[in-house]
Amino acid sequence: MIVDALVLAIWTGQRQGALLKLQWSAYDGRHIRLKQAKTGRRVSVLVSDELRATIERLKSENENRDVLSTCILNNSFGKPWTSDGFRASWRKACSGVVEGLTFHDLRGTFIMMARRAGASIDDIAEASGHSIKDVRSVLETHYLGHEAGRGDLVILKLEGKEK
Repeated sequence: MIVDALVLAIWTGQRQGALLKLQWSAYDGRHIRLKQAKTGRRVSVLVSDELRATIERLKSENENRDVLSTCILNNSFGKPWTSDGFRASWRKACSGVVEGLTFHDLRGTFIMMARRAGASIDDIAEASGHSIKDVRSVLETHYLGHEAGRGDLVILKLEGKEK
């Protein structure tokens, strides 16, 4: 249950609230399309193979229930998560494993992973619904600014050893 939310967050870069409210109608088998509540931005995210496997499993589980849920993510009772219920379950799941990790931190993880995979800042902003300024800020403040060895590339390029 919590792991499913984690997979959705890692592969979409969306906020907890958007994912908890995500309806089956937002998934067409290839993309997840949604309108972000906070910014009003419309976002379309191509569904990765890993995310597709998770969503298809959740769809099958939902179809095998007596009462179908319109939401993709549901609690152990097959009901849509409440924000408070999800936060409590998230804290419990993270306890003793990764203290202090908030669900919102996964948006930054999405940005960092996309950038390390070679995605442009513009493309990351489009996929995540962030502004370009916010993507740059997240990368500079929390991730790439502290990445060991990145500064070495400058010297290697200056010496002509790195193209």
